[in-house]
Amino acid sequence: MYKLNKEAEIFIAGSDQIFRFGGDSPSWLNFVAPDKKKIAFSASFGVDKHKFLQENSTDQITQIKNSLKAFDFISIRENSGVEICKDVLGIDAEWIIDPVFILDKSKYNELIKNDNNIYSNKIVAYVLDTNREYKKAYRYLEKKYNKNVIETANSNISVENWLKSIRDCNLFVTDSFHGMCFAIIFNKPFICIANKSRGTARFESICEMLGIENQCINSIKEITQRDCVFKVDYKEINEKILNEAQRGKNFLINAINANKLITEDKLLSKIAYLENKVIKLEKQTELSQSIKLYLWNLWKRFFYKFIPIKLQKAIQEYRSLKK
Repeated sequence: MYKLNKEAEIFIAGSDQIFRFGGDSPSWLNFVAPDKKKIAFSASFGVDKHKFLQENSTDQITQIKNSLKAFDFISIRENSGVEICKDVLGIDAEWIIDPVFILDKSKYNELIKNDNNIYSNKIVAYVLDTNREYKKAYRYLEKKYNKNVIETANSNISVENWLKSIRDCNLFVTDSFHGMCFAIIFNKPFICIANKSRGTARFESICEMLGIENQCINSIKEITQRDCVFKVDYKEINEKILNEAQRGKNFLINAINANKLITEDKLLSKIAYLENKVIKLEKQTELSQSIKLYLWNLWKRFFYKFIPIKLQKAIQEYRSLKK
């Protein structure tokens, strides 16, 4: 990953829940040099502000803040994620729709055209977290609509087959965020179970963005108690998708074309990351002295290459005072 800095000028992270937990995942782009451009495109925390604070320690939040301050442009998939950036991390971010909406529907139909599986006149269930209650609900739906239910989760079907199952079915049942997205893209009637363990903020945010009344159910048992099918005016929704897709494209084009800047935030973020990395490795007693020496020399090379002399002196003075 580090070697990519010699070959690439721009690094883009996204989409999905790549920002949910603090850590050293490549998604945070901590391996990127400060003189390169970093863009987060429709990235996601997956949860609202309250849940985010519950899931992350103070140290993790500090680490997340340091990592994100090194990004040149940040767009987030959920409005709740924009709030996390602003209220918790002190960072500006733009609310951008999930990239699956940005690609034109014709591209998905092109992928599907050679798939021979038949899903017409069927109910398709793509449910990630299933149990016995779901089986009961499927039997109820089969009797109610006089159609068979086909389960596609954990079935190892191809992406093309999966897309076709959503496009061609009569009713789609899912607890998957992207399952819901493609039901909307293909203008299908669907039932959505908000998956709390995987993050409900995602479902709420896409409904808010597209002006859809949030009709997600919280329990599969509700299917037998009332009509749980989303009522959506797809003509109006399709227009909103086009507008949001264009806004997403504009964000990405502007971010790519903008001038690169080596900012103080980028430099300090890199310092914090490298120091934390070295400190963690130094605690490993089995780590050879030669590797430790190499790491410190790597840190010194970065320090004297990128940090302005005035800032170097200020940091050194601060450290001596702290000691």
